[in-house]
Amino acid sequence: MKLKHGVSLRNSRQTDASRRCSGMNRKPNPSMMKIKGIRYFYQQTIIIPMKKHTTPFLLSLVLFSACDRSLQIVDQNGSPYSIVIPARASATDSTAARYLATAIMEMTGTLLPIVTDSQPKTEKEICIGTTNRTAPEAVPDHPDGFHIKTADYHIMITGGTGKGSIYGVIDLLETWGYRTFSPAESFIPQMEKLTIQPIDFWDEPANSLRIINGRMTSDPAFVDWLRISTIAEMSPPGYYVHTFERLVPRADYFEDHPEYYAWLGHKYSFDQLCPSNPEVRDLIIERLGEEMKKYPDFDTWSVSQNDNFTYCHCDICMTIIDEDESPAGPLIRLVNAVAATYPDKTISTLAYQFSRPAPKVTRPADNVMVMLCTIELNRSRPIENDSLSQSFVKDIEEWGQICQNIYLWDYTINFNHSISPFPNFHVFQPNLQFFYENQIRKQFPQSNLLEGLEMVELRARLLSALMWDPYINLDSVKTDFLEHFYGKASPAIAAYLELMEKELISSGKILYIYEPPNNHADGYLSTENVASYNRFFDEAERAESSDAVLLNRVQIARLPLQYAMMEIGKNDMFGPRGWYLEQDGRFILRKDMANTLEDFYRVCKKNKLVTLNERSLTPEIYYESTKRFIDVKVEGNLAFRKPVTVTPAPAAKYSGGDPMVLTNGVQGAHDFNVHWLGWWGEDAQITVDLEEVATPTTINIGTLWDGKSWILHPATVTCLVSEDGDHFRNIGTQKVRGDQQTEATTRKFAFACSGASIRYIRFEIKGAGPLPRWHASEGEPSWFFVDEITAF
Repeated sequence: MKLKHGVSLRNSRQTDASRRCSGMNRKPNPSMMKIKGIRYFYQQTIIIPMKKHTTPFLLSLVLFSACDRSLQIVDQNGSPYSIVIPARASATDSTAARYLATAIMEMTGTLLPIVTDSQPKTEKEICIGTTNRTAPEAVPDHPDGFHIKTADYHIMITGGTGKGSIYGVIDLLETWGYRTFSPAESFIPQMEKLTIQPIDFWDEPANSLRIINGRMTSDPAFVDWLRISTIAEMSPPGYYVHTFERLVPRADYFEDHPEYYAWLGHKYSFDQLCPSNPEVRDLIIERLGEEMKKYPDFDTWSVSQNDNFTYCHCDICMTIIDEDESPAGPLIRLVNAVAATYPDKTISTLAYQFSRPAPKVTRPADNVMVMLCTIELNRSRPIENDSLSQSFVKDIEEWGQICQNIYLWDYTINFNHSISPFPNFHVFQPNLQFFYENQIRKQFPQSNLLEGLEMVELRARLLSALMWDPYINLDSVKTDFLEHFYGKASPAIAAYLELMEKELISSGKILYIYEPPNNHADGYLSTENVASYNRFFDEAERAESSDAVLLNRVQIARLPLQYAMMEIGKNDMFGPRGWYLEQDGRFILRKDMANTLEDFYRVCKKNKLVTLNERSLTPEIYYESTKRFIDVKVEGNLAFRKPVTVTPAPAAKYSGGDPMVLTNGVQGAHDFNVHWLGWWGEDAQITVDLEEVATPTTINIGTLWDGKSWILHPATVTCLVSEDGDHFRNIGTQKVRGDQQTEATTRKFAFACSGASIRYIRFEIKGAGPLPRWHASEGEPSWFFVDEITAF
């Protein structure tokens, strides 16, 4: 049986086969300066056996047989071809040759030799790089551009001074059907014959700098396959962003020179520097000079604000801010001074949060790069047309008028819930086109490339393709990826993604990069929609039930849906979407929800997933905290649903500030947004009325630790009891010792009660005070959070 399969990623740019065969190229990329000649494609039969990362079936790719003037590279007798590189080959050319030889070996079983151009020219060669066989006009001008051309029986792959030759090889391999999805997973077609049609094809990227971050990018071959760069290639260690603390460390200077730091009108804050202070400028210049000697090969160095909202309000800074109508004014003047000292380097800085509006008077120097950030924006609608994002539209236009070196830092994932469904694929292309049309050529769509996160391989494929060409046929790229990655399950996965995107758009809700899935429990994650999504995944699992590799991919793709179901259930613990059924006054754990947790954890463990979000929430921590969460304290709990009074009131933005959260029978887990009450910089008194006299033997209360979020366990918890509500006796005080740099996520404070008759329970809680020295925001008030109070 022969199956006609989809076209390759690169072929997906072409929309009309007859036009290709008649000699016309694809629609030009607006960035391309050279569009020459014609590009023909191949005709072949591919037999794919059972092997790692592939699926057994017979695949016939018959694309343009009318144009068949193929060069036969490999047949059943081997190959007459060799791969030729320059005698003094660059690392790029050598790598490109190795990629090509290895891939042809994997696809055909034939290993082509790699030789240098010092060898005599032979009749059949694949030349990579600028060899002595290469015509000067065949070399691309763009560093990452490439040119693929056949002449007689020779194939020439030339590239610019960057990674052009590597990208040319990858383009050719994709045309042959080779796919790489991640550092560990590929689709490798097995070919009896390998041929190529006559080609004269040029290509180059629209954007000169293309970065996606994440653990997957530690694999150089995967980075090359995506045609991207990495943060590590761009900047030396510690000098990518948020460098004020590194340049002028508060531990070294704050005590003796508080004037180096931001004046807030009533005190100095070490959260930021004072950019108008000339001594700060001199310290930065001196420190950078020392660091540049350590890392002489790097050209880009960051002088940028720390990651908080604080900025200096001293008289000089405020005068500049008033003149520039933006807090970016003092910052750009500081960075310009540093850039003048190092004119052969690029000094980068942030236009981020308070510094995002462009200054009206100050202009960035020619060797200053401005990192313009979209962190506040809605992700459910394209930026250009979103009424909520018009301030950014104004900012990008105004920065574009004064700076020719902008690095666009976009945000494409949910940081706090990176494993959760986040249907924002539909905004990728319009946003990257909008950036491109505003003359931005350096792109960083921040999307954590980490195994197991929501559709991470697809995100990497789509974003990298768009950074190369914002006008690519993205639907074809997406379809091609799904067909190769999920096999027969791809229609169901595609239907799941399409419905979720449709439901988000129709809901009219915003999509925010820190929000919990419960925010969309009445939208794209409604009961009806989740049921439909599960049917799609059931269908996908049935479609690939006999292929362990593809079935596992489907099960990983299902993790985000399972996560959303569990998190929404935590907000509706005893309701129709919750974890428990209430029957005859008893609460019974729902088996389907318990099984979802176990299945979720099993797939995470099987695939050795590292974290579920940007805050290092491991699957193990999530599993254990969820088990704790669903271990409701109802039966025998004398405090269950009993009234609670608190002084002072907790923060209203967490659990609505409702004191009854503390006696609803549900123990808070890892997420302080769900079933926790918090106090910032205050102590608190909490009193529970059991409504009748009782004789408990143990009284408990839980607290949370999340250092990155300024949440520490309280310094002390004291428990008091009373029978009449007027006279209380102390039954114990417990302390948390040490600086809390490392702590368990949750603590339970348990107090033994003698069994005496009591009606009222009171906790007097003393917060941990200012954040300790190890914390990035040392000295600021800390939070403490408490959850379930029980009495047994």
